[in-house]
Amino acid sequence: MTIVLRNIRHGLQKLTSCIAWPCRGKDSGKGWRAYAGEPVPDRADFTTTPWSSNQRLFVTYRVVCAVFTLAILIWSVPTDSNRWITFYSNWVYSTLTLHFCWSAVVCLQDYRKPTGHDGPSERTLYIGWVIYDMAMATSLTVSAEYWFSPWPVTIGLRSILRHGLNSVMVVVDVLLCGFPSRLNRVVYPVLHQAAYCVFVVFYWLGGFRGYDGKQYIYSFADLNTVPLQTVIIMSGNTFLVMPVFHAVVCALYRARLKLLKKFRNINTYEPPKGMPIQTLETEIVNDKIKEINVTQV
Repeated sequence: MTIVLRNIRHGLQKLTSCIAWPCRGKDSGKGWRAYAGEPVPDRADFTTTPWSSNQRLFVTYRVVCAVFTLAILIWSVPTDSNRWITFYSNWVYSTLTLHFCWSAVVCLQDYRKPTGHDGPSERTLYIGWVIYDMAMATSLTVSAEYWFSPWPVTIGLRSILRHGLNSVMVVVDVLLCGFPSRLNRVVYPVLHQAAYCVFVVFYWLGGFRGYDGKQYIYSFADLNTVPLQTVIIMSGNTFLVMPVFHAVVCALYRARLKLLKKFRNINTYEPPKGMPIQTLETEIVNDKIKEINVTQV
């Protein structure tokens, strides 16, 4: 018994170290903590968009998304009665809503910060980054599994908003915002999914009932009649499907970087060495000034 308890303790210590690993770091000297093994991100990545210097539109976008997702979330609560918390799609949409609300508050704080202030704290920004990693991958996963599942699904306005439009918002947000996406942060969406799997097991052990009075949340995850199928589905979804969609989010992030590079190359004039960088607009203005000088001569 002592050996078993010792092994459990060592396993929990390893799990805790894996979870806490990204949170350990030292001061980078740039106003941001250098988290272990991760390049130091810029504070502006979490509060601004890299596509424009005018951040007013981006802050408006953040607020609109926060209000919209929060309204959809509140609307869905009474429709799912007292079993709202049991459905994974509600867990995921709650995480997505939290991401948009958290980001809206952070962007507003940074946009309206007094001169000389740094804005949101490092801890606040990093928590928002963790929520972002969870929300993006899980939202894409839920949408794909809902529409391509072999089991029957309900098609309606609520389903389209929470299982279709949510993924559209995710793709737009990944391409528009400045959040970095990295493969080594797959631990966060995996933990999100694993937490729900633990909830399903405790729901079954507690003898709670679903809509049809049976002891399961989803018919394909019935631990009484199809326990092997349930374990395979939950394990595969947690450790295979979720990392795949996190990789999709990382691919969208890389696509954003390439599009940004092309966008900046198109709108930037490359001067000879030793000359200041000019935009196409300033080049056109200088050419017009030269033409006016020539005509005057």
